[in-house]
Amino acid sequence: MTTGTFDPEKYRAPLTQAGQALESSRDSGYDLSASAGEIVDNSLEANATLVRIRAVESGDETAIVKMAFADDGDGIIPEVLANVLSLGYSNRYNSRVGYGRFGMGLKLASLAQGEAVEVYTRPKGETRIFRTALSLGAVRAKAQEELRVEVVEAFPDEFADLMVDPATSEAFASGTLVVWSEIDRLPTGKSAQPSFFDESLNDRITELERFLVRAYRIPLSEGRRIELDGQMLELYDPTFLLPSPRVISEFGEDLRGIEVEKKSFRIDGHMVDVVVTLAPLATRRVKGKGGKPFKRLYLGDDNARAISMLRNGREIYYDIVPKMLPGAAKDNDLDRFIGVQVSFPADLDEHFQVRNVKRGAEPVARLRTELRDFLAKPVKAARDLIRADWNEEERKDAGPADTKREHAVAAVKRAEKSTPTGRANMDATEEQIQESLEEVAEDLGIDPAEPANQQVMEELRATFDERSLMVVDGKWPGKEMFDITHLSGKSILKLNHRHPFISQVYDVVKAAAAADVGDLSAVEVKELLGKVDIALDVLLMAYAKAENMHREPESAYADLRSYWGVYTAAYITEGLAD
Repeated sequence: MTTGTFDPEKYRAPLTQAGQALESSRDSGYDLSASAGEIVDNSLEANATLVRIRAVESGDETAIVKMAFADDGDGIIPEVLANVLSLGYSNRYNSRVGYGRFGMGLKLASLAQGEAVEVYTRPKGETRIFRTALSLGAVRAKAQEELRVEVVEAFPDEFADLMVDPATSEAFASGTLVVWSEIDRLPTGKSAQPSFFDESLNDRITELERFLVRAYRIPLSEGRRIELDGQMLELYDPTFLLPSPRVISEFGEDLRGIEVEKKSFRIDGHMVDVVVTLAPLATRRVKGKGGKPFKRLYLGDDNARAISMLRNGREIYYDIVPKMLPGAAKDNDLDRFIGVQVSFPADLDEHFQVRNVKRGAEPVARLRTELRDFLAKPVKAARDLIRADWNEEERKDAGPADTKREHAVAAVKRAEKSTPTGRANMDATEEQIQESLEEVAEDLGIDPAEPANQQVMEELRATFDERSLMVVDGKWPGKEMFDITHLSGKSILKLNHRHPFISQVYDVVKAAAAADVGDLSAVEVKELLGKVDIALDVLLMAYAKAENMHREPESAYADLRSYWGVYTAAYITEGLAD
């Protein structure tokens, strides 16, 4: 038991332990994109029309060691500059007007990437340049115990060129330069002991670019400029409703998305706007294309089912919201062309559970239900439109020439010279042949009775006469993978593109084989080969199971197995010889 006189002066502590508090703040949840976003937010809120970003690599290219952010905004007056790196300080705390709210972004974002940050600024109407800095190393060594502002003669030589407009070569009249140094959170896979989770420098910068062009698409569409490592960025709008230099560059015209449906909800006197869109037809005209040929449009699988959430016109979330959209992952090939955007003011932050790190939003239960109920109908309608466009394009492209299988057709033709001819239905009549060819025409979306299609019908007949085996693409309900019609020793093979093997394996492999080499990454090729590996095994197993459904498979299918093996060997030998 303690006795004696109690002296309250002995028992007190500072509100914060500076060193520990700063160290702890480094794990506040910012990745490179989120950290960079905080600096860009500050620049745009300071009325900057141009933000220039540069990453400096280490000599051995194993890490990003410095990053600089320059802008032509209003700058920071000394009274404010003295506090901008102070934990707990904000000149716009709980503001709902701009991008920020708590004023913690600059210091937390900077320390999340490196141990030192410097801020240089020339306020509007000033000729002098002011500087403040924070170094965790100095704080640990107790060499820095406060933040000070000093006047410097110039911006640092290494980044002075960033404080110039490259379009006019004129120095910024005012603006701010933020420099991160002693960066230790951006190693790459080239390090001495690479981690499985390390990313290459190119991957990190590419990810940052994708974030910037999407998150700031509204300011970019209004004339603001953002430069990353010497390259002016072009906006990317997942809804394709904004005028896009990317689309104009890709297609030579200003194509826009289709607005499927739009709705506004009033919550506590503020509006939430929701829109569902389709990418322009030119980007999704053919099934299997969109993410690969049009790389700069980011129409890959990671775009599928993602919802973009804009807070005060700045995107703070772009990802899947669980159970928000109808359907499942099987719809990804369709959903990557569908844009879903939810816009709300900062006044509704609590309704979207906005976090301090502006990289997350999730609507609360009641709002979530209302959004989900609204999205179900337009998302399904958008999928139907995509399917209809694909079917229309397939009908246009289909024809007797069958250019998609020209190598296989040539291989079969060569093999037929040394293999027995077919014997099935040798007594087929001319009427039966004509009727079957008319059915083929209808499968291709061609009306055989239309005089304008007479030439196509003649081409179909010529193809039938020329080949022993004719392949036609079709779609129909049912579990059949294909249907075969035998006429006069010849065969017409109809593929059912609704069957999972055809749609999920056969079509995917065809599309990949037709793509340019540079359109497929090593990871995508590996995934494709894994899918083919499984599919081939399953195909043979399914055949064995099908035989097993007969009571006497040996007597019923022995010849079929032999002939299948013979012709597969002959066709594959010729086909791979190409």
